[in-house]
Amino acid sequence: MLEHRFLRMLWKLETALSPTTLKLINDSHKHSSHYVKDGSSASDSGETHFRLQIVSNTFETMPMLKRHQLVYGLLDEELKSGVHALTMSTKTPEEANAK
Repeated sequence: MLEHRFLRMLWKLETALSPTTLKLINDSHKHSSHYVKDGSSASDSGETHFRLQIVSNTFETMPMLKRHQLVYGLLDEELKSGVHALTMSTKTPEEANAK
């Protein structure tokens, strides 16, 4: 299995959702002054806060809540082992192109 949480998260999302756009940003450094280390591997590695932007055809028939539940389900192991925050934008290609 991949060593770094960031890479594991990317791999899980890419494998399950075949996204046309996938941006996962580690924002943990922005929270280091106020987030208390809890002894988890995520905390120790500085991988606790992430921002996700994902565009996938998989989301075509899903309301926003179901999209987020799907992503949370895919990343369940990471969330239970120390990821403190995940903000996300989940769009279909059509939604992403409608600017």
